[in-house]
Amino acid sequence: MTKPFLGIAFGGGGVRGAAHVGVLQVLHKAGITADIVSGVSAGSIVAGMYALSLDPFILEDRFREIWKTTNFQKSSKSIFLNGNKKSVINKLFNTFINYIIAIGSFHRKSILKNDPLQKTLDSLIGNKSFKDLKIPLKVVATEINSGNDIIYDKGNLVKALLESSSIPGVLEPTIADGKIIVDGGVGMPVPISAIKNKCEFTIAIDIGMYNLKPIKRINASSIKKRSQIITSNRLKRKLSSEADFVINPDTMGMEWSDFNAIENIFEKGKIAAQESIVLLQEKIKERKKERNQNVKQ
Repeated sequence: MTKPFLGIAFGGGGVRGAAHVGVLQVLHKAGITADIVSGVSAGSIVAGMYALSLDPFILEDRFREIWKTTNFQKSSKSIFLNGNKKSVINKLFNTFINYIIAIGSFHRKSILKNDPLQKTLDSLIGNKSFKDLKIPLKVVATEINSGNDIIYDKGNLVKALLESSSIPGVLEPTIADGKIIVDGGVGMPVPISAIKNKCEFTIAIDIGMYNLKPIKRINASSIKKRSQIITSNRLKRKLSSEADFVINPDTMGMEWSDFNAIENIFEKGKIAAQESIVLLQEKIKERKKERNQNVKQ
């Protein structure tokens, strides 16, 4: 059996996942199509939909259909606390929410139910399994009792995507057989290793880097959050370095939960891919040449 040539790993990053679609459209126009994909969190949703159609323009159409629905507008606000983060009212609201989260976290497994995300995935994907995909897909989740990664490549697709996207403490984990399964971004925010040995050339799309600005209010919460961000950024760089080529849409400073920024994020993906496309084509050409030479030998 011939080994797939091109693999794409889609990193997590909430709403910034819209950048993935922009990247895919530029690659598609350049004649670059994946033979295998992996995804984590928001990246798993894009990867799953791409593996179903191999057409990123269909992806955009489907996402836009969902974005415009009343149910999605309501669910996005309930899940991601969407709104103008600079307004005084919203700042007060977020302070109140953080207080509720701090109190509730001692008594509940999550702050929110998975129902809104489940409904969105059902609308986007339908009753599909991995067998329905046109190319192989690896969906990554994290089992937090052991700290191990879980890689799904068979069974119900929506179930795998939901588990990969279950933000720890915010959305419900899956608890079964002594396992607690949460968002795959906890352990593998850029899922290169899920496909590294299964194809000959890998592209990592990292949408989740956080901008480090001076801390305005120094307290226990801000210090803890900044420490987590530094750890996350370094892990993403380390994982991305394992790929043959990396595309980094400039999402610095964009909130993972800001649905108002979707259009801008989508364009950021296009811009990053356009800036990288010539070099990427050269790298792919070189790798194919090497492969052909090895076959002849």
